[in-house]
Amino acid sequence: MKRTLLYSPAFRALLLLLVAAPAFWACNTETAYMKSIREQTEAYKVIDNDTIQSYIRRNGYQNTVQTTSTGLSIVPLAQGPATGLAVTAGRQVRVKYIGRFLNNSYNKVLFPANGIFVNSTENSSVCGCFIFTAGVTSYYGAGFSEGLLTMREGDRKLLLVPSRLAFGPTGQSNAAGNGYIIPPNAVLSFDIEVLNVL
Repeated sequence: MKRTLLYSPAFRALLLLLVAAPAFWACNTETAYMKSIREQTEAYKVIDNDTIQSYIRRNGYQNTVQTTSTGLSIVPLAQGPATGLAVTAGRQVRVKYIGRFLNNSYNKVLFPANGIFVNSTENSSVCGCFIFTAGVTSYYGAGFSEGLLTMREGDRKLLLVPSRLAFGPTGQSNAAGNGYIIPPNAVLSFDIEVLNVL
């Protein structure tokens, strides 16, 4: 009788259920931290979109802006020659750029709206530029990389980057780890000019 019970389909099903149950419970578990990050990201989608749309209206870009499915807004400022090489994933690209804060809710004194946080012309290179590998998430986040892939040699575009495509809720800490270079949930803009596709 004992031996028959151990090999019965009902016993094996019960044993399997007992072993697998914790795995099923784990599949649907969202930690409190994960939930707060998800909720914060959803809230900032609305805030970021409002910030970007206000900037577009204030600067008269309504007729020229293109918004991607990710929420990145791109404003063409100058178009390069049609013969210019397109930026493609994996290619080295020499660019000039200026990064600014559109807004932040962290500290408006340290990080004022329209304040410059990076300027490639100040990097001591002869060209005042920087070389990136296109298609690789850059130091400046997914929005910068996505926008770069829409360009060709000679193009100049303004990228309006929602916080989730930049540094999100964590921001970018300074080297000492006691403050920020980019505050959490900051909406950024990048004025980018592609000098060469290498």
